[in-house]
Parts: sequence; structure tokens; C-alpha cells
Amino acid sequence: MSRMESKILQARRLCRQLFVSSCVDEKRRGCHEALLRQRPHWSVLKKEEQMEKIDQGERIPFDITLPLPARDERSGSDAGVNLFWELFSCQRCGRCCFTPGAGLYLEKEDFERIAGHVGKKRLISLCRYDKALQAWILRQPCPFFDPEVGCEIYQIRPKTCTKYPLHPPSPDMPYHLAVDAFCPAARDLAKRTLGWWIICENHWAELLGRQEQDRAKKER
Repeated sequence: MSRMESKILQARRLCRQLFVSSCVDEKRRGCHEALLRQRPHWSVLKKEEQMEKIDQGERIPFDITLPLPARDERSGSDAGVNLFWELFSCQRCGRCCFTPGAGLYLEKEDFERIAGHVGKKRLISLCRYDKALQAWILRQPCPFFDPEVGCEIYQIRPKTCTKYPLHPPSPDMPYHLAVDAFCPAARDLAKRTLGWWIICENHWAELLGRQEQDRAKKER
């Protein structure tokens, strides 16, 4: 990692620590619109290119990083997650349910809760047991998804389902929320919030400026 990359990573880390509440509030109030009018920004200049890249998620598996701070161990750090859920609107397309895959991990509480509703024998017949994980894996496509009515166990669905389309942050952007680009509602939200990056970038520039000032003081 170069010295500049290290500085930028540090600025992003400090940004999440120092600006979580103000950053989310600025985005909720639409402060990015005034900033975009003041100077050219890639979210406007390269909008079509960005939209095409986001839409590739329908065919190519990858995660999209959003301009919202990820949650950490501190109390009150969930402001970014809260705003995400305020804005996210599931399209009830069921693509995350009926897409073939390795299966859906069920936490112990998930298994017991669903078994209490559908019966333990039936649930086991719809799963496979992973000895390494010591957990039941619900096979995909999800047997509880009905194309006509949607999820048949929506109120007691697995925790993983309640968090979707949120994914763990990407290694190169560890302080921001990430979503599964396969989800059409997540792609729509990513497009709507592209301009928010200008707020993040302004904060990073401010922090980088502070770093340079501190370095200059030390060198005097």
C-alpha cells in the first residue's frame, strides 16, 4: 500500500469515527444537491457509466459499496444502517429466494423457530446438515417461497433473510455498507445515492487536510 493510499484509508476510518451522525444527517437532508451544483462530480459526469456498472449485478455476482457508514462496536454507530432501511424498499421479486445456490445457513434460533411453525421433520427434510458448521442448511431454491404469494414464513424467516441485501463491507472499503448487486432494489438504491459520495469525499478531503497540517507542525 502506498503512502497516499494509507492516508486515504486512515481518513475513511476517521470519517466513520467522527462524522457518522453528521454524515448521515447531511445525506438525509439532501445536502449533496447543493455540493453537486458547485463543482463537477463523477456521479454526474459519469452517471451513465456508473448505471451500467451497477446493472451488471443482474448477471455478474458482486457487492456494491454504498456511501453510508457501516456499523461498528460503538453505541449509536448504526445511523447508516438505519437510514439504509428507511430508504430500501423490497420489490418482493423473490430472486434472492429462488436462485439456486449452496443453501441458506440457519442459526440455532432460526431452526427452532421455523421448526415450531412447520414441524421439525418437515424442516429437516428440506435441509442438509453441515458437520463442519454443525448447523442445518436450508436448500435453495428456498422451499418456502411461493411465486404466487411470496415467502410462506415471512414473519419467522431466518435472520440472514432479514438482513438481506446487506453484505459484510468489502476489504477495499471496510468502513461502508455493502449490498448484494443481485438484488434489484439494492441496485436502485445504489443509483439513487450515487451523489452522496460527494459528501463522503468532502469529509475525507477535510481529514486529509488536517493530517497535512499536523505533519507540517511536527516538521517545524
